[in-house]
Amino acid sequence: MDLIKRYKIVFSLAASLILTLIITKTFFFAGVPKINQQKISRMIKNSKDSLTIFKNTFAYKMSPKKINYDQVFSDVPAVDFKIDADVQTNVQTQAITPTIIPSPTLTLTPIPTETPAEPTPTEIILVSATPTIYNRLPTIIPTVKKKPSPTPTSIPEPTEEPATANPLKIANPLDQPYYNPSLAYKCYNADKFIEVYANGISPASCYSKVQSYVSSNLTSVSILGKSISVSKKAYPAFKAVADELSKNSVAKKYKINTIGAYVFRCNVNASTSDRNDLCSSGCVLSAHSFGIAVDINWDENCNGCSTFTIPMEIVDIFESYGFRWGGRYKSVFGSRIDPMHFEYMYDLCKDIK
Repeated sequence: MDLIKRYKIVFSLAASLILTLIITKTFFFAGVPKINQQKISRMIKNSKDSLTIFKNTFAYKMSPKKINYDQVFSDVPAVDFKIDADVQTNVQTQAITPTIIPSPTLTLTPIPTETPAEPTPTEIILVSATPTIYNRLPTIIPTVKKKPSPTPTSIPEPTEEPATANPLKIANPLDQPYYNPSLAYKCYNADKFIEVYANGISPASCYSKVQSYVSSNLTSVSILGKSISVSKKAYPAFKAVADELSKNSVAKKYKINTIGAYVFRCNVNASTSDRNDLCSSGCVLSAHSFGIAVDINWDENCNGCSTFTIPMEIVDIFESYGFRWGGRYKSVFGSRIDPMHFEYMYDLCKDIK
């Protein structure tokens, strides 16, 4: 009996020590008897996110219609991402020109049809619910600095943020259609991409017209000191994210070694063809082909890996501006995670019900 009592005492001491460590690590700074508000707020947010995910997935499981999202969402970065953003387009163009050469008119038709497409930005405006913000933001940004003189003293500070960030901010990112398993597939397909980001033009042979249109409607934005090429139409969202990341203490400490955005290719997971075989009927265009997706530090945040280094603060900022994070694919859609990957989905999915 004495031996059993000793075991009980040792077990009780060990259990109380473990419980004390858990409580201390959860609620307090290390070695300081002060409640860690940041950890508590993170716990609350994670709980809310988990509830939303549970609601989405439960509703989906009860639905008779099921989609194989494992083939739709995960997207491995192309080797071309190792090259600078400006060179990526050239690399991809060279990769597909051999297949286009057999019909010489293909390389000529995109140019005449796309050059008159100077008015196409106005046509793009018609597709989006917030058009004027999209095309004007790149020019507003430089002029905002000149506003202190003409504007009243109360406006200079606010005008910079609301003009770029606040109107685009989303209150409940996980409540958006692109995080709903029963709705997300409706806005994640080549037809929708082309409609919104290529003015709905005809794909033509080997997506030549689409590629020509998208590549002529790109701009650059700097994410934590690294420049990437993105769609002009998605630029305001990327710029809002970039601005917030530059102010966030956690994000500023995260070193970006590799980053890639625009590269015209097939989605390597959803396609049955090689990623550069744009002429194959098995090619499903990647979100990267439209300059609306970015991959960050793919060596540390690799597709399908169980661990990743990207901080949740960066994820929160991207998601609050309409980006879907690949790190949630498993919990929401049951497919493998892609933590390096962020894709701008708000404009594609906002009208989906």
